[in-house]
Amino acid sequence: FRLIIGSSLLIIFWESGFTSLGSYYSSLFLYAGVGHVFFSMLFMVFIRLRFPGFDRQLVIQVISDIVFFSVMLYASGGLPSGLGVLLLVSLAGAGLISRGRLALFFASVATISLLLQETYSFWTVGFYSPQYSQAGLLSMAYFAVAWLAHRLAGHTLASEQLAEERGIDLANMAQVN
Repeated sequence: FRLIIGSSLLIIFWESGFTSLGSYYSSLFLYAGVGHVFFSMLFMVFIRLRFPGFDRQLVIQVISDIVFFSVMLYASGGLPSGLGVLLLVSLAGAGLISRGRLALFFASVATISLLLQETYSFWTVGFYSPQYSQAGLLSMAYFAVAWLAHRLAGHTLASEQLAEERGIDLANMAQVN
């Protein structure tokens, strides 16, 4: 998923002149996009090697998504570019994969990153007016998606446990028969 998203963003950046991707700082966007694709390929190797452990890999991957998307968001002129929404998918996937344990942590890191990006843009870009209300709404969406992923992960665990118990019951009934 990360490789497809990163590659798609780079292709759109190179091939289309109609998008706002990299509109403020195009070389930074390019470096961040290439870095995201490179790290995505590196993470695929680490997943195959099962190194480091699952939780550590998940934290590193999601934090790197947040960092790369924040840099690309800054390079594209901030929240009006729409790149902040891409983190919703990463947060939902991470919340489901982690079985909900780290979902709210990831949402809080994404929120802090978004607010820092808005503040940094305000300080460094002369014509930029910060969109704190939009950042707040997007941050609420981050937490809503993280909470829903947490709840879905809980339901998935309960269903998995019930299916396992039913399997044991069926095996016992087969032995009795």
